[in-house]
Amino acid sequence: MEESFTSSMGLLKNLLLESDQICEVHNEPMHQYRGHIACQKCQREKVQKEDEELIQNLTKRHHKRITFDRLYKDSIVGDHTLREANFDNFVVDDEESERNKLAARLIAGRYMRGEVFNTLLTGTAGAGKSHLAMSILKAVNEHADPYMSCLFLSLDEFLLDIRSTYNDKITQEDERSLIDRVAVVDLLVIDDLGAETGPIGTDKSASNFTQRMLYTLMNRRQDKSTIITTNLSSDQVSAMYDSKVISRLYRNLGGNILKFKNDRDRRIKF
Repeated sequence: MEESFTSSMGLLKNLLLESDQICEVHNEPMHQYRGHIACQKCQREKVQKEDEELIQNLTKRHHKRITFDRLYKDSIVGDHTLREANFDNFVVDDEESERNKLAARLIAGRYMRGEVFNTLLTGTAGAGKSHLAMSILKAVNEHADPYMSCLFLSLDEFLLDIRSTYNDKITQEDERSLIDRVAVVDLLVIDDLGAETGPIGTDKSASNFTQRMLYTLMNRRQDKSTIITTNLSSDQVSAMYDSKVISRLYRNLGGNILKFKNDRDRRIKF
């Protein structure tokens, strides 16, 4: 085998004829092979560059699968119509809706530029909070460079999923794995904070389970961006949740608050 390889290399060298032309890049004689004149070093560098580009493209495609695709594969959306929500189909019919849509677009742009902060959308039910939250996610998901992982989470549905793992002996999922999956994304929407406790105005406080899940999740996300939507007022949030949970939810909030006072229902109709 070794003799055969040596023989093949010798044959190749015999076929490579040194040319009188000099490579302008490496200042070395070029070689002729079957009528084609080229610099051996240039050819090796070309192959190496092509290999590197192939690896970069494969890496980029893999990164896209674990970021761009997550919004559509792993989101937990209670209202299926929200999957169609975007900035284009958000209804603007008064000053408030126009102002909030513009603010949401600006917030999306800041997330795309890599800023890390939380956003709160608060106000009446059906006013468009979840719609704009999903619109922000889609804009970031489609236009961020490099790609950012985005996820939409209906809080009530997510907590039900966690509870369902406690007595399920078949699934491989558990509380930790579900929290881990959500905690690591670059941009997360927690939709309808407070819905998990029942109707507004019942003076209920969130259960210990809910408090623990929210605290664990948000504690893990202190260096990441989270968008929260809720129908609750600030007083209701304070009455319903522990101060440690609230401090995590409102961390890095600043003035990034969109208020919805108009009670017109802007949910997508079919």
